[in-house]
Formats: sequence, C-alpha cells, structure tokens
Amino acid sequence: MNVLILSAAAKVLLVRAFREAAQPRGGRVFAADLSRENAALFEADGALLLPRSDDPAFPDALLAACRAHDIRLVVPTRDGELAALAGLKARFAAEGIVLLVAEPEALATCRDKRRFVAFCQAHGFATPHTYAPGETPEAFPVFVRPAEGAGGAGARLVHGAQDLPADPGLLVQEPVYAPEYSIDVLMDLNGSPVQAVARERLQVRAGEAVKSRVVDAPGFTEPALSLCRALGLVGHNVVQAFCERGLAPQFIEVNPRFGGASNLSIRAGLASPERILQMLAGEGAAYAPRPIQAGLTLLRYAEDRLVTRADLAALAP
Repeated sequence: MNVLILSAAAKVLLVRAFREAAQPRGGRVFAADLSRENAALFEADGALLLPRSDDPAFPDALLAACRAHDIRLVVPTRDGELAALAGLKARFAAEGIVLLVAEPEALATCRDKRRFVAFCQAHGFATPHTYAPGETPEAFPVFVRPAEGAGGAGARLVHGAQDLPADPGLLVQEPVYAPEYSIDVLMDLNGSPVQAVARERLQVRAGEAVKSRVVDAPGFTEPALSLCRALGLVGHNVVQAFCERGLAPQFIEVNPRFGGASNLSIRAGLASPERILQMLAGEGAAYAPRPIQAGLTLLRYAEDRLVTRADLAALAP
C-alpha cells in the first residue's frame, strides 16, 4: 500500500512515521514538493516534484504520479492545498485513491474562524467570547487575530480602544488565561471518532509548539472528538483549545491535517499513520483504543541534512 505525502518540505518525522507503518505491508512512501531542496524528500522511498495545488496542471500531474507509483493514499500537510484536494476526491476515488481530506464544507468552517465560532455555538461547544465585526469591546485587553487561516501570525493583545485596528479581517475575542492545549484527533475515513491525545503547549514559537507534553485528560479529548465528528472531519486533525481541569474546553480552531508537533501524539500511542493504513485495509484493529503514554514530552530541535549535487540530481525530474 503506497502513500504520497504532499508539501513534504521538512516534515521528516511524518514521512518516517508513514514509512514505519507502510513497510511491514510491503508499501512505499513517496514525498512530493515543488523543488528538490527539501529535507523530507531524502527520507522517503521515492521523491516527486509536483506543481503548486493552485496550478491548473496540478490535478493531472497528481493523478499521473499516483498511477505511475501505485499510490493508494495521498496525505496533504498544508492548509493551502486542502480545498483543491477536496474538490478532487470523487475523481481520485474512482481510481481507488483516497485523498485524506474532509469535504469542502467542513474545510470552509475550519478555515474561517468566525464561521467556526458560529458553528461551535450552534452545536454547544464553548469558545472564547467573540465580538461581532464593528462591535465595541466591553473591556480591555482583547485578543485579536486574523479571521482566516491557521497559526499565530498576527495574533496579539490590544490594550485599549485607541489601538484596536479597524480591520474587518480581524477576529476580536476576550482573552483567556487558561493553559492552551493541542489535541490530536484521529477520525476514521467516514468521519467517526477513533481516539484523541491531548498535549499541553509548554513553549510556542511562531505559532508552533517546540515543547509539549502529553496529558491524560479525557475531559479535553472527548469533547474534541465530538467536535471533529460534528464538523465531519476525517483522518488526523489538530484541535486547539484553552482547557482547565473540571471545565469544558474553549475551542479556538481546528487544523484538519497533521500538525507540526503531531509526532508527539503519534509516538505516545495514537499511531495515526499505522491506523489509517489499517482502515484502508479494512482491519478492525484500527479502531481498538491504544494505551497512551501520558507524560511523554517533546523537545524540538533543528537537524541539518547535507546533500550533494549528485543526491539532488538523483531525485525525480
């Protein structure tokens, strides 16, 4: 069972996790990106160069690559490619290829934070208090961040009305001072919950956890599973929430894909690459709860991959 990971870039650990899951099944893992100069391409069993997902040539190029290498599962890793892939699901399914992406409606709800807040309110999930566009906050400070997209870019505290930007593209919310958690949620390919792992974000850099610890917190993971089911998500997803013991999580956003620090949850026992391949093979073991190693801690660091001209030239044209 061969796997293709898109926008592989520096996602070496994700490629490695899928290789470990695929190899016992006789499968190979291919990594794709725009250029050869990406570390994860050298970790894969095979490397592919593909156009950007917004290039009109992308659908045919992707399908040709899948046919050529007998790919059965395509794993997106970048927000910008999710919508394009969602529109291709039926075409690829007709050829026995699964694109690991939710339907367009679910993706649109996750992408637009105002829409996400409205969805949570309509379905009984807590969120930080959110002001309507143009509404004057009752008290300061308030927290502002872009209403569309993922990550922490542009997010900040505003301490007074005079500093509040008149920008309808910003979401304005009451600040929450509870600890922030990422919850890796595994759903099956039909949108049913499987298992989730909560990890406390101990240190964050550029919106991504560089220090994180797994916690045993069913009070956090069960609502996250319910939220992903309500949204109609599939595969591996990352839920962001403020959580305090004994209180309902206040959800911030959902990234409907693998996250930068998801390797911690994978290694703690969630094992989502292995279980996704089991789902594709129709194996019931994918759904059995796995023991989770609470306390396992992620300490991220950079590692250099040195390649020669010959190494680069050896990659696919």
